[in-house]
Amino acid sequence: MPRVDSDLIQLVLTNFGLFMFVIAAFFIIIHKAIVRDRVSNEEIVYRWMALFPLGCTGIYAFIIHVFYPELADATIGWSHSPFEYEVGVADLALGVVAILSFNATFGFRLATVIANVIFLVGAASQHLYLMIMQGNYAVGNAGSWLWMNDLIVPLIMVLCINGLRKKK
Repeated sequence: MPRVDSDLIQLVLTNFGLFMFVIAAFFIIIHKAIVRDRVSNEEIVYRWMALFPLGCTGIYAFIIHVFYPELADATIGWSHSPFEYEVGVADLALGVVAILSFNATFGFRLATVIANVIFLVGAASQHLYLMIMQGNYAVGNAGSWLWMNDLIVPLIMVLCINGLRKKK
């Protein structure tokens, strides 16, 4: 049986949101090729972004923050805090809601996007503050978690929900 490279596993786990983004992009391309113009681009992108970068990443963040807080602390550059459990539970709630929004009503999707954007952009502002004020450039604070999860994915979701609103 082939040995899995531990560096590759670490790369995926420390960039899990980016990995989920790539998987979503793969499914978006496949979905678009199958349905062509019968389903809007916003619909297709919303579904796969909600499922993978929001949903699966939220559940992954819950697991890491709640069950492996020392790993999360080391990756983000934090000192341990009991509030990390609360962050993990919030990640779980937002992740589950995102998954449930895959094929939900517009109103449910709008609420999903609003809640995730507030949480993720708020997290981004804290990460940026820690970078500027404390020089915290740990991979979990300044890496793909910040740029992909906390900024790019929320922007994509806002664009999708806006496009879906116009088609409603």
